Amino acid sequence: MPERERILEVSDLSVSFATENGRAKVIEEVSFSVARGGTLGLVGESGCGKSVTAMSIMRLLPSPPSRVDAGRILFDGMDLLVLSKTAIRAVRGNRIGMIFQEPMTSLNPTFSIGFQIGEVLRLHRNLNLSRSRDRCVELLEMVGVGSAATRVDQYPHQLSGGLRQRVMIAMAIACGPRLLIADEPTTALDVTIQAQILELLARLQRELHMSILLITHDLGVVAEFCDHVVVMYAGRIVEKASVEQIFANPRHPYTRGLLTSVPQIGRKRTHLPTIPGMVPDIEQRPAGCYFAERCDRVQDICFRNIPRLDGRGTENRLACWNPYGN
Repeated sequence: MPERERILEVSDLSVSFATENGRAKVIEEVSFSVARGGTLGLVGESGCGKSVTAMSIMRLLPSPPSRVDAGRILFDGMDLLVLSKTAIRAVRGNRIGMIFQEPMTSLNPTFSIGFQIGEVLRLHRNLNLSRSRDRCVELLEMVGVGSAATRVDQYPHQLSGGLRQRVMIAMAIACGPRLLIADEPTTALDVTIQAQILELLARLQRELHMSILLITHDLGVVAEFCDHVVVMYAGRIVEKASVEQIFANPRHPYTRGLLTSVPQIGRKRTHLPTIPGMVPDIEQRPAGCYFAERCDRVQDICFRNIPRLDGRGTENRLACWNPYGN
């Protein structure tokens, strides 16, 4: 897409961690962009590098042991990786908001939810305690928390999982961010609550004109909520395309495996397809394609050489030596 239409552009991002055996690559040559007002889904199994990518964008990874080895992260044309600590704090929580994966561990159990939401407002908007409390009540009402004037003084353990997630959303949107990063926002919630949270995010996106980077392993959420999809495996992007293309004609064996593993009405549980094996350990990744040992379309070249994303300059790109549709 044209540069003016991108709110976020990640280019050739590579991140490694220090281990007892030297540095281990966690993210390798990851590139994607998020459109202004659009929603990009970042999908893959646990351990594929989705959350590390999000934490890298927010500059929240501890260094050491982490290190950005290469790449750029442009937000509104500004490279987040070269900003000073003071400058990135002015962006984080203000122009970029983030919903973390587990609200119970992300919220401080010793402070009221009003104090925690208000901390963002006091830091970025210079509101005093009284004005920040009033704004907290408004935010809680905006995200659908009933009896907000009472809830604002409660503590995280007094709220249900769904309410805690709404509090996290209120905190993330407190300053009207241009970009919202949602890391597994519906994990561990009941199906009905998941639907409510997704509906809430869609409404807030329209009202606040936000862009959203949605990190999830739930392809049902992707189908309902996203415009484009990036599929990650073992720290690399293996396929990216529009959501229509991914669901109509998934070409990478891993993408197709993820889709066929989704339970469907009418299919017996004993016949549920699975992807054999597991994501390789970061210190034991093979020389060739990282998915080769689990792939049903593997060829000799797959064990020798890492496939690169083809289709540069096009909407649909793929990293596979023997994709479906060849």
